[in-house]
Amino acid sequence: MFGYRVPAPDAAMMISGGRFRRGGAPFRVVVGHGTFVIPFFRKARYLTLAMQEAEVAETCVTRQGISVNVRAVIAFKVGNDDESIINAGQRFLSDQDQMSTLTGRIFAGHLRSIVGSMTVEEIVTERQKLATEVLDGSKGEMAKIGLTVDSLQIQSIDDMNSGYIDAMAAGRPGPGPVGPGGTAHPGQGPA
Repeated sequence: MFGYRVPAPDAAMMISGGRFRRGGAPFRVVVGHGTFVIPFFRKARYLTLAMQEAEVAETCVTRQGISVNVRAVIAFKVGNDDESIINAGQRFLSDQDQMSTLTGRIFAGHLRSIVGSMTVEEIVTERQKLATEVLDGSKGEMAKIGLTVDSLQIQSIDDMNSGYIDAMAAGRPGPGPVGPGGTAHPGQGPA
């Protein structure tokens, strides 16, 4: 039918050019059903609501001053409520690939901050705590831009070949000269 549009199941249709908008939004949001879009007077554009992912690979410095590489994957999407869809539409409608880029940058900043407040031992043994703190810290920022995070997975943590994590696994307190019996010489390993 002429002028009747239906968004895909994983998309929101944004209709601009009319007076009938909710809450001062610059467009009307249509999700899950179709509507008439009057040609020439109104324009329909589509925002994806599908799950997306962003990868973060960040070099962070721990509370002990040890550099570690942390790799994580974030699964996110535009929120289901109209407010989230409007916020995301205002920011990403013209360039939806920016969602992954901005999400990665937000999480990289929070990851650096949280890792900086933890020791290497805490990071390695309490990955879930690290992921939870990063998620909690970024929730507010993500909501402002209309995105929700479904999961954050810490994929890997490495100490850039400094030997600290290997020494932890071997039961030593850290890298440094090793004496008889596999123990570090006093005063030569990290405190």
